[in-house]
Amino acid sequence: MHGQLKDHPLAELIHEISDARLSGALRLARESVKAVVYFGEGQTLAAFMNLRAHRLVEILRRTGAVDAERLDAVVREGMNDEQVGAAIVRAGLLSASELWRLQTRQSSETLREMLRWTECEWSFDARVRLAGEYRAQPNAPQLLIECGRNFSHEIISRRMGDEDETVAPTARATEKIEADIQLMPNEAFVLSRISGPTRMGEVVAVSGLPAELTLRAVYALALGGLLERGRWLCALPTELTGGTRARAAAATEDAVRDADTQQDAQAQQKPIEAREANSLSVVEELFARAGGATHYEVLGVRRTVSLDEVKRAYYSHAKRFHPDLFRRDADPELQQRIDAAFAKIAQAYEVLKDTSLRAAYDLKLMKRKSGGPTPRVAESDAQAVQDEARTRPTGEANDARRESPLHSDAERKFRQGMSALEQNDLTRARTLFKEAALLVPKEARYRAYFGRTLAHDKATRRQAESELLAAIALDAENASYHVMLAELYLEIALRRKAEEELQRALALEPGNAPARRLLEQLRGAR
Repeated sequence: MHGQLKDHPLAELIHEISDARLSGALRLARESVKAVVYFGEGQTLAAFMNLRAHRLVEILRRTGAVDAERLDAVVREGMNDEQVGAAIVRAGLLSASELWRLQTRQSSETLREMLRWTECEWSFDARVRLAGEYRAQPNAPQLLIECGRNFSHEIISRRMGDEDETVAPTARATEKIEADIQLMPNEAFVLSRISGPTRMGEVVAVSGLPAELTLRAVYALALGGLLERGRWLCALPTELTGGTRARAAAATEDAVRDADTQQDAQAQQKPIEAREANSLSVVEELFARAGGATHYEVLGVRRTVSLDEVKRAYYSHAKRFHPDLFRRDADPELQQRIDAAFAKIAQAYEVLKDTSLRAAYDLKLMKRKSGGPTPRVAESDAQAVQDEARTRPTGEANDARRESPLHSDAERKFRQGMSALEQNDLTRARTLFKEAALLVPKEARYRAYFGRTLAHDKATRRQAESELLAAIALDAENASYHVMLAELYLEIALRRKAEEELQRALALEPGNAPARRLLEQLRGAR
């Protein structure tokens, strides 16, 4: 079978072959340049290209692993890469293990170059096997993840545009990370938020990161075999793959449906009084949200929010608060109040989704704050929040944001976590901080202290870094978060990174004593 890379990126083809545990050769042709990747039961065995720069002899010369004169004396014209390797080992120029490392480098560099190709013809032949003993396997999962990071936003949107698609961790995800794969902080963080089959829309919601960043992380993780996607676009025929991917997708979708069915059954088993109590709790949350002072507070979004995020926030509220959901339990008077409250959410959405209406509304808000006709435009969202806080009585700035039961519960868990931390009960503190961060992922304090407790355990330090970086992204001017991250970097011997974070902390807060003390210790230890 054959096709074009413009229709199926090479990274997806390699993942599909690996996922189906196929053996064979994937060949690429771009004008006079030919390349091939060999597979054995899904494992990437080797990659070759006919460009001179990717031949073994050139790798040996470029790395200086073998003296050039001695190399020329051993290598004969017309030798292939396997023959070159055998010749230099027989001549005692390299040991077998040294040759294997160089061959692995050759395959890795070749595969990395191939993954940059976007337009050429490909073909796969399941009958072909790699001859000889050449088995210098490149780290294909790592290279596929790196490739996924570099795709354009348009490609990611096309490949990951279904909010109802399900993703789930693979059985050996943790083992693969520890052995072979280095993740970016955002990738590790997104992976930590997916504990079982989860719809993409929910993954974006719980990550607290921008949608584009979350989708890119999921795509890269799926390419690397750390996540199973429910709806890949397949290039190979099902008679070749044996329906492997279809079965995996069906299993993932079934797991989600089973979970939903179980939740529905449990809901039906609840007493009517319990359902009514839960309904009233949601109604109270609706009333609290509708009482926001601005359209942004009503939707629960920042002033700098994108149009996509406005839509996502509204649809999320519609699922929870639409008046039709309460007609069975609410009396006419309560239903009227619910209709009016939801109308405020709908009105906020209608204004903020329209560019011109939103611009006029923003101008109105700024005039209200400045008290005059000439508005002062805030340079950042953080500055806008500070400006808004100055127009309210002390302590009122965050009331609207935290008056809902969701935020109240998160704040209560955070305070309990701080109490546990003071008592040196790290396990309980970590659990409470995690629960708070899951409830309100955009609250920097929750993420920072969750990361700080994770940093005490070697097994969770990668996730700790992700949480602390997320906290800094949410509140970049908080010096203490930079200090926490510096402490983590010191624990894992990343001294340069630690020093950079301490310098950032002191730039924000020159009198920060912990930052000064750590920086002096760091420089004194040199």
